[in-house]
Amino acid sequence: MDEPRSKPLPPWVWPVLLVTALHLLTTSGAWWITDHGEILAAADHFLDTGHLDLNDLGPRWENWTRIVQARGTASTRFQPLSILLLTPFLLLDRIFGWGDPASFRFVHLQGHVFVTLGLILAGRGIARATGCAAATLSVLLLGLNWPVWMIARRLGPEPVLFALLAAFATGGPRRKFCCLLLLPWVHASGPLLGLGVLLALAMEQRSVTDRAVRIAGLGWVMGLASITFLWNLPVHGRLILGGYSAYAGDPFFIVRNPLAGALAVLAPMVMWTLPLWCLAIRGGRRGALETIALWFPPVAFLAIFSNSEPERRLAPLLAAWTIAVMSRAAPPIKADRVLVLAALSFASGVIGLSMDFVDTVATPLGLFSGPLLMLVRLAFVKAQPGLAGALVLLLGAVIFITGSRTLKQLLRSPEAQLGKTG
Repeated sequence: MDEPRSKPLPPWVWPVLLVTALHLLTTSGAWWITDHGEILAAADHFLDTGHLDLNDLGPRWENWTRIVQARGTASTRFQPLSILLLTPFLLLDRIFGWGDPASFRFVHLQGHVFVTLGLILAGRGIARATGCAAATLSVLLLGLNWPVWMIARRLGPEPVLFALLAAFATGGPRRKFCCLLLLPWVHASGPLLGLGVLLALAMEQRSVTDRAVRIAGLGWVMGLASITFLWNLPVHGRLILGGYSAYAGDPFFIVRNPLAGALAVLAPMVMWTLPLWCLAIRGGRRGALETIALWFPPVAFLAIFSNSEPERRLAPLLAAWTIAVMSRAAPPIKADRVLVLAALSFASGVIGLSMDFVDTVATPLGLFSGPLLMLVRLAFVKAQPGLAGALVLLLGAVIFITGSRTLKQLLRSPEAQLGKTG
């Protein structure tokens, strides 16, 4: 009797591993005192006291103690779920002796974990809908563009939103309900992103009374109502702004020309994700209507209120949009064009990476000036070149192996290309 053979990995797993290894290789290992510092201080404080605020942070968070005093409130603008989902990584840092904010290690993996989860959901869902060839290209286009690469490098709520929207796009009515219920508890932008995917779902079903749309809509309403009456009002005393009420006087809340604002928001997003827009055009009128419905709520808001990083705010939406675009039947794409699309996405990530968190580090070969990379600082600032070199070799080997397998999939015969069901 023959021994049972283990099943091979699904083809879409290789591009997921490739993208994740590239993201890990470029981990920043740094955080801003403002955005990242607040959520880190809140999560660290929760581990010590069980409270979701910024009261009595202690000597490790002197900067944020001063900020809280100047701001006049110890409430945090971050939503509970984003804080709670960061605490396991902080706990690991404490266990391994990296509990000081200047020594954090595991917290920098939070973005990678949730972005990879989103890529797994996207690859699996698209493979089921259209076949493995489409899934392979989809993972590359989704994971290599700069907005998604950016949120993988940075901790915070955006990677969690990314995973939830991927789960929404690939799930049934119950999962869609749960995702829209949770989105507002992750970040203040959750209701806007949820409204976008809800409108796109209604356009896809061509009905607002469809069962899936009604169940998802109930999740959206319950999520918005729960965060409003169980968090915003009792904790912050403000129904709409919630934790952002302390920033009501900031330039972000100044109304601007919506047309100029829309151009400022969409132009960089189109640039960074050009291959996806090219494929979206192939979806015809129905695909265009779904795209408009998906993007309109968050883009309209960001167009009216200024924002310095629209790519970061909108990056989670790319999970749901990519799944919608790539799951739709379309004419096959030739292998050479598939490679061009993948190369353009990779170029987007590399160009964006070169401008993110610029750092200067002295090395034996001269001065390194480029993106802030944890492995570079580990080798030449923290004086651990052996560990840094071993990690680079390991990730390099993973990139080589998974890259070779992914390339073979992209170069398969035309019958297996995008648009053919598997």
